[in-house]
Amino acid sequence: MKAAGNPDLGPVVRLFLSVNPPPEVIARLVTEQSSLRSRLFDRFGDELAVRWTKPSQFHITLIFLGNQFLHQTDRIRDEIKTTIAASQTLPTMELSGLGCFPRIRSPRVLWIGVKRNSQLEKLQTALMERLTPHLALNDRDLFSPHITLARIKAKRAPRDFAEFITELSRSQSNPIASWTAKSVSLMQSVNGSDGVEYRSIAEFVPV
Repeated sequence: MKAAGNPDLGPVVRLFLSVNPPPEVIARLVTEQSSLRSRLFDRFGDELAVRWTKPSQFHITLIFLGNQFLHQTDRIRDEIKTTIAASQTLPTMELSGLGCFPRIRSPRVLWIGVKRNSQLEKLQTALMERLTPHLALNDRDLFSPHITLARIKAKRAPRDFAEFITELSRSQSNPIASWTAKSVSLMQSVNGSDGVEYRSIAEFVPV
C-alpha cells in the first residue's frame, strides 16, 4: 500500500520493528527454502502457486507500527533507543518448525518458526509499553515471531497440503539455525517495481 500524506501533517511511512538474521543464517535459510521449494513442487507441481521470499527480505517482525507520519520517526527512534539501551543483551533466536498463517488448511503465508523464550517476550513487552502511549498500538501489532519463507497465491491449498507441511515440520530433529541478536532494526515497507521491499532506516544496540 502506498503511503499517503496529509497536507498539514506531512508524508506517511509504513514501519515495523524486526530482528534481521546475519549472513550465515540467511545462507542456511536459503538452503532450507530451496529444499522446501523442491519438495513442494515434487508433491504438488503447478497445483500450488507460490511466491518465494527474497533472501534480502528475511526478517523476524517484533512489532508492527503501521503507517506513521514522517515527523514522528525521531520520537519513535528515541523511544526504541531508550528501550534497547536498557537491555544488557538481546535474545537468542532459534529457528525450528514450519507453519502457515492464517491456518494450515487455508494458508497464505508459509513460515519457519522462532522458538519463544522469556528474553524475547520481555523485549517485545518492553517495546510495546514504551511505544503504545505514543502510537496507540494494541496486541494485534505484537507479532508471533517467525520468518516468512513464501506466500501462497492459490485460494485453496491442495487437499493433503496440511498433512504434508505437518510431517515436514515433525521431521526436523534439530533447529535449523540459531544466533544471538546483535541489534533491533526499525524497518520501512516501500513499494518497489517487484512489490513491497523492506529497508532498515535505523539500528539499535544495547549499551
